[in-house]
Amino acid sequence: DHIDSQVIHYNVIYNHLFDRGKDFKQYDAILYLQGDRSLFTMKRNDKIEDSYQTNYFDASPDSLFTVYKDVESNSLLFDFYHLQQGNIIYADTLHPMEWKLEREESIVGGIPCKKATVRFKGRDYVAWYAPSIPISNGPWKLGGLPGLILEAYDERREWHAVYNNMKDVGFIDFSYYEKLVNKGVSNFTDFVNDLKILLKRMSGSLSNKGSDDCLTCESRSLVTIYMWEKID
Repeated sequence: DHIDSQVIHYNVIYNHLFDRGKDFKQYDAILYLQGDRSLFTMKRNDKIEDSYQTNYFDASPDSLFTVYKDVESNSLLFDFYHLQQGNIIYADTLHPMEWKLEREESIVGGIPCKKATVRFKGRDYVAWYAPSIPISNGPWKLGGLPGLILEAYDERREWHAVYNNMKDVGFIDFSYYEKLVNKGVSNFTDFVNDLKILLKRMSGSLSNKGSDDCLTCESRSLVTIYMWEKID
């Protein structure tokens, strides 16, 4: 059977220093679609990684960069770059967000869209979806609307994705992710716990440096964790 496949390009602007300052970078984002499966990925335009000389562990890429969705098995996978173990894949809930459909309408990329809003993992999002494109998907983890999401952003506009173009393509090989779904991977709670363990290790290694001869130093964590998704 031939399943139609599409590649959807988005332009994304993302503030790496969300909740701490402003450092907006541009990304090329792609949503690969084939039937009920999709893969979303974001890549920096300039490809230059900045190094901030500050004592925080930036967990910003936690789930913005690569997200695999499979409606049939009701699964969602996302990746995270772990400093000690490299890239690790975790599982999350597929489209748990409870959208509120609004009356406003807009045109995105020449396509009529309707507005929807949601609060999802600590942030408020706006999505503009196209009823004329009956694909219940969108950038990043977002989806579950009666139409493809062509534009999405959090209310503070720290992350903003806008549709650029859509092309029909041939077969897309999702076998790598399909195997992971079948095998089973750690869930979102495990992801958070892993980050906390990593944070403790980093705090320990930082607080041990040069503290032996310091009589008045406060023993406090020098590392703060910043995650795009808030954990209740």
